[in-house]
Amino acid sequence: MKSIGRELAAMVLAALAMGSLPVQAADQDADKALHDWQLRRLTQPLPQELTKERSGSVYVYDGLTDREVDAALTSHFDRIQYMMFVGTKKTDKQGNLKLDSATGQVMQESGGCGSSAE
Repeated sequence: MKSIGRELAAMVLAALAMGSLPVQAADQDADKALHDWQLRRLTQPLPQELTKERSGSVYVYDGLTDREVDAALTSHFDRIQYMMFVGTKKTDKQGNLKLDSATGQVMQESGGCGSSAE
């Protein structure tokens, strides 16, 4: 019973700590987590993800960099029919994100789902 109380206390403390983070930091953490998950799914798919692909499912990857997309297309060419990329972020020769000089926003190959291409 003490173990349950400790676990509950730890969860409450974690929730309080998360609430004390600035909203922007929490958003950035969520964006990074989503990016990392998509990159893992793309480069190291789990057996059930491969099974789903082979049954005809296509996964839409949103917001990866052009370098990540190129590497995946080269390394996982046999799965290309199960991949779709939107909102792909452009990088320079050093791998840094390119920014639009007028808006300061990251340049993309396409604007993502429902957006027009740049």
